[in-house]
Amino acid sequence: MPPTIKTLSRPVWLLTLAYTFIRVLSFATYTYPVANEIIAGVLVGVFVYICFKHPKLGWLILVSELVLDGVGHFFELQNLLLRTWFLGTFGLIWLVTKIRQKDFKIELPRPIIFSLIGLMVVIGWSIISGFLSQHTTIPILQDAILFCFLFLLFPAWEFARDTEKLLIPSLKAWIIGSTAFSAITFFIYSSGLGHLPDTYYHWFRNIAAGKITDLGNHFFRIVLPEHLFIVPIILVIAAYLIQQPIPTGRDKKLWGLFICCLFILTLNFSRIYWLALAVGLLVLAIKHSLKHWLTILAITFTSVVIIFSSTHFLASHGESFGFELLGLKISTATAPQTDTSGAIRLAMLPDIFHQLKTSPWFGSGLGATVTYTDPTTHQPVTRTQFDWGYFEMLAELGVVGTIIFFCFFFTVLYYLTRFAYFSTNIDPVLTRGLLAGATALLVINITTPALFHGFGMLYIVALLVVINRNRSGEKK
Repeated sequence: MPPTIKTLSRPVWLLTLAYTFIRVLSFATYTYPVANEIIAGVLVGVFVYICFKHPKLGWLILVSELVLDGVGHFFELQNLLLRTWFLGTFGLIWLVTKIRQKDFKIELPRPIIFSLIGLMVVIGWSIISGFLSQHTTIPILQDAILFCFLFLLFPAWEFARDTEKLLIPSLKAWIIGSTAFSAITFFIYSSGLGHLPDTYYHWFRNIAAGKITDLGNHFFRIVLPEHLFIVPIILVIAAYLIQQPIPTGRDKKLWGLFICCLFILTLNFSRIYWLALAVGLLVLAIKHSLKHWLTILAITFTSVVIIFSSTHFLASHGESFGFELLGLKISTATAPQTDTSGAIRLAMLPDIFHQLKTSPWFGSGLGATVTYTDPTTHQPVTRTQFDWGYFEMLAELGVVGTIIFFCFFFTVLYYLTRFAYFSTNIDPVLTRGLLAGATALLVINITTPALFHGFGMLYIVALLVVINRNRSGEKK
């Protein structure tokens, strides 16, 4: 197994236990907001103390929280997410320390630095534009915070070695925990223990920010925002497995994680994720053994079919393998009005196009909303989530801002491609997997704000850290 994948088993299980404990404690205090705030207050107080005494430890705790805590809604203090408190606390203490020390070191290529500065100017203007357009303050600040995740690049580079040692077991724990979380949620409703909508459903939707959808025959679709990571993770693992597609003793755990990821993706049941995975796998075909690549492709496809059909067969009590559901899902890709989510997206388009025509070049600023008539309730609905990633970027940033954003993003991809295929670097397999994952995010962004979502920003930070590390390795 590659050095970057190696890790001890003990931290993985401890982190998996933390993943589980966060959700159990959150659900237990869901109907007791005072208890939830007390827990959040204690955690914030402990974190502030740690950041003052041991900034590196504070950073590692923050990284663990970003990976394991989902969208960060599980605990709140004064209507602010625990994640917001952690980010603000660490960011302020770290920045003050760096200003005093006058120690800012980053070795990114100049084109990336210049395009990043241009993007920051665009975000600054979009914040001002959002207020001028009379958007609500909270959505403006929420959107701005997501872009501010890019500044995590600096502490990530400073503590790169320690971060890598923690990040790999954290991601493993996230995969194991997410698999169990999806499976347990699925079992609760497919077995009849839970009924939509009950208390668990409301907690899952309002706190975990997920969706539980009954697709018939006791088969339920389980979706969480952090599943945005699942396709890039699958592609990174696949990049390693292509090197040795036949399981051996030392990489059976990696195959286990791969199957877990496919299970999560299968229950997620999102068409755009499958399309993104297909495109990402095509990227992995470059400069790899065609035989090995086809082997992984066949195993991936076969595993998904087996996971889906067996899960559906068990959930339906032996009545169906679910292939008719697959046929329906494929047909709605060409006729989205027959699908509820597709119908909602179509209902949004008139207002979206009106906004694009009103402020085409510079957009209406962060915090933009879209209003549409819900196809099921026939009531007007206003929300900040467009469900059209590229249209949302154009509505908020305008044509000019969107172009600058992609100048930055494709500059990052250019250097990543160079290190993946045209340079002797530290770990070309990891770099190729990350490149395939970035390409997949471009596809997912069609229907989901994947690129400028918080998880998308964290992925871009990871790409920049890898570029920085490989560039430093070239110089040495």
